[in-house]
Amino acid sequence: MTTYQFTCPDCSRVFTVTEPMRDATIANGCPVCGAPIDRTDFMSEPAPA
Repeated sequence: MTTYQFTCPDCSRVFTVTEPMRDATIANGCPVCGAPIDRTDFMSEPAPA
């Protein structure tokens, strides 16, 4: 499963999330501060070796 690194543009918190968690965060906002989130706030992480 693909994982993503999420950085909140408002509170600067950084999380590693899965694709379903990414979709939920985009729909509901940052889980810490509630700021609106865009797909550009996520970076894909390489798959583990």
